Amino acid sequence: MKKYKKLIWILMSVVVLVIIGNRWAFGIWNPLSKPDRIECFGRRYYISNLDPISMSESERPEYAISTWVWAGKSLYMSEAKGNIVPVLIYLKLSNGQYQIYALSGSN
Repeated sequence: MKKYKKLIWILMSVVVLVIIGNRWAFGIWNPLSKPDRIECFGRRYYISNLDPISMSESERPEYAISTWVWAGKSLYMSEAKGNIVPVLIYLKLSNGQYQIYALSGSN
């Protein structure tokens, strides 16, 4: 019985940590929904008012933002970062579907 209580305690702790981490990173509590905003490169990006777009293999953004792998969400940029901060970043939703996020202050 104690083993089950300990296992349940560990599982609940992991779930709470994922939910809190998602709130900190994306501004929402639900880890299964699209975030309203994303903090990246020290800047805030807000969800575009456009619906998610489908991109073919040749159109999709090339450069992955590896810092978001821990959150279970894949972010991409169209151009290599270099010295400037990208204006748009893309959240991969499913096979070929991407949600656009724009740098705060741009549309």
